[in-house]
Amino acid sequence: MGGGRLRRRWPELEALKKAARKAARQAWRMGGDDLDRMFNLVREVGRVELKFTVAEASYEAVRGALGAGSERIRNVYYLDTPDLTLRHHGVLARIRGGQRPNDSVVKLRPIDPGAVPGAMRRCADFTVEVDLTPDSFVCSGALKRRLGRHMVERAVDGEHGLRTLFSQQQLKLLSGRLPGSVAVDKLEPLGPVEVHRTRPGHDGPGRGLELQEWTFPDGSRLLELSTRCSAEQLLATAAHAKVFLDRHEIAQSGPCPTKADATLAYFTRR
Repeated sequence: MGGGRLRRRWPELEALKKAARKAARQAWRMGGDDLDRMFNLVREVGRVELKFTVAEASYEAVRGALGAGSERIRNVYYLDTPDLTLRHHGVLARIRGGQRPNDSVVKLRPIDPGAVPGAMRRCADFTVEVDLTPDSFVCSGALKRRLGRHMVERAVDGEHGLRTLFSQQQLKLLSGRLPGSVAVDKLEPLGPVEVHRTRPGHDGPGRGLELQEWTFPDGSRLLELSTRCSAEQLLATAAHAKVFLDRHEIAQSGPCPTKADATLAYFTRR
C-alpha cells in the first residue's frame, strides 16, 4: 500500500516514527477501496479487535517469542442447528466453561453500527467493535453474561436447559434474528474446543498481544494473535504487532475462516 495514499486516509500515520510507519503500511493486505471502507468503519465504531492467524510452520516460534505469561484454559461451545440456522442469520451463540467463571455471548455479525438501538448501546455488557484482520473486516455487536462455575458443563450435560445460560436481553437478541421455529433449548452444543489463552507480562516482547490456541478433538489446532485498541490507536497497534511478527519470523496464514466458523464447520461436517 503506497505511503501517500495511506497518509491521506489516516493522517495519524505522520505521528509514528519511520520504522513504525513502514510496519503500519505493511500490516494490510486489502485493496484501496476496502481500506477506505475499513478506516471509515473503524472511525465510526471507535473500537477494534485486531487479529493475526499464525501459519502452522510458526506455531513454535510464536510460543517461544511470547514467553511466559498468565494463561487461561477454557472449553468453548457454539450453539446452532445441524444446518447452521443461527450462523446463516448472522448470529453466533457461544458458551465457555473451564477454569474461570463461565460466560455466554450472543454476537450479531455483521451489524450496522448506526442501527443499534439506543437502549442496547447504553447496556454495559453490550459492545460494538470492528473485527479486523490484514485481509478483511466486519462489524460485530456482542452481549455477554457472566455465569457461575460449572453452569456451562451442567447445561451441556442436560442437567438444565441451555436457555438458562442466557439473559432475557440475550434471548431477545437471538429471537430478533431467528425463525420462530428455532428454540434455544433445542440447539446443539457444538464442541468443546479446548482454548488456551496466554497474555505475556507487561514488559515482555509481545506486550499487549494475546495468543489463543484452539485445539480440536482430533488434535488439529488454530493459533491466533490478537489485541484490542481504540480507533486512534489502530495504526500504532498494528505497527507494533507487525514489527513483533517480523522480528520473530512468525508467518501469517492467508485468508482463513474465523475461529467461530472453523468450529462450526468442524463439528457439523463430522
